[in-house]
This record gives sequence, C-alpha cells and structure tokens, in this order.
Amino acid sequence: MASLQTLMQDYDQHLARLEELRGLLEERLAAARADLAAAVAAGSATLAGLARRESAAIESALDRMDRGRYGTCLRCGALIPYGELRRTPHEQLCPACRGTRAKKPARAATEIPAPRTAPSEDSVPSLHQAVAPPGREEGSEAGTGT
Repeated sequence: MASLQTLMQDYDQHLARLEELRGLLEERLAAARADLAAAVAAGSATLAGLARRESAAIESALDRMDRGRYGTCLRCGALIPYGELRRTPHEQLCPACRGTRAKKPARAATEIPAPRTAPSEDSVPSLHQAVAPPGREEGSEAGTGT
C-alpha cells in the first residue's frame, strides 16, 4: 500500500495538473472571445458561429471543472487521458466515443437527432477521479506495481 506521503505527492501533482489545464482553458477562452469580436467586426457570420461554439465548449469545460466533472467523457463517463486534455483542454469525449462519432455516417439534413441524456451524478467520477494522478493515466503502467 502506498504511504501517506506518496499519496499526498500524487494529490499535489494532480492539483497542479488541474491548475495547468484551467490556465490553458482560460487562455483559449480569451482567444476565442477575441476571435468572436474580430469575426463580428468583419461581418463574418460563419467565423462568428465557430468562435461562439468554441467559446461555449471552453466555458462548459470550466463549468465541469468547477463542478468536479472535468476530464470525463460526457457520453460514457470514461476518463479522458491527460495528454488529450493538454492538446484540447475543452475536449468532452474520450478517444473511443470521439472515434465512434467520426465513423457514423452524416445525417440527412431533415433528420432530427434523438435527445441524449446526461450521465447521472452517481455514474460520473468526481474531480479526484477525473484527471488521473501522474503515473496513473489510462494505458500507463507506472505506479501500478506491474
């Protein structure tokens, strides 16, 4: 069993990672808002729509972080690997669900998508489970004793 000191070090590293990701999200939110202002000033509805969607996704990620739900897939509840979150901190789907979504054929313009239900509070990991502590990421054998 891990010592209390080791657990506390892992916890501190985990918190540092979350703060790093929060900083990335805040930087990207500022950039997305600047892009939105520029698109609106230029009169580009297409670019403004893209910037609005990105801003909304980033705001949603910050909200999930505040609620302790950040870093978990909105579809299946699995952990999103830390490396994925570093690349795209507002990612909402795990690689498996994102791959499934990409493989589905495009819907016809007239087809209305079925409503999705969010995972229940009990089925979604808490903040301390959302972003795996260092050495405990999915696919990593570090820290597992194997």
